[in-house]
Amino acid sequence: MTNNRPGIVINGELSSEEDLRVDGHVKGQITLREAELTVGQAARIEADIRSVRVLVLGTVTGNIAAAERIELGAASSVTGNLSANKVVIIEGARFNGSVDMDK
Repeated sequence: MTNNRPGIVINGELSSEEDLRVDGHVKGQITLREAELTVGQAARIEADIRSVRVLVLGTVTGNIAAAERIELGAASSVTGNLSANKVVIIEGARFNGSVDMDK
């Protein structure tokens, strides 16, 4: 593909037992019970996310719940609530929501 747009669009529920990196557009719900999710820089996620660890480098609209850690990278944009034992928000990240670290 010669353009910069992600070529994959998923509507519905996405689940995996293995680590996953998303660089496309996902609408619905993402569940990774025993794995880590990386949201790539070009990704647009409109979904609630449940995972062990979540690294956001792109755009997420939805709540993120992680058993261990959530990290928002410098160029990330998140609109939704975060719930994890550890939450890291790197300088430059855009975040609108609440943080719950009471686990």
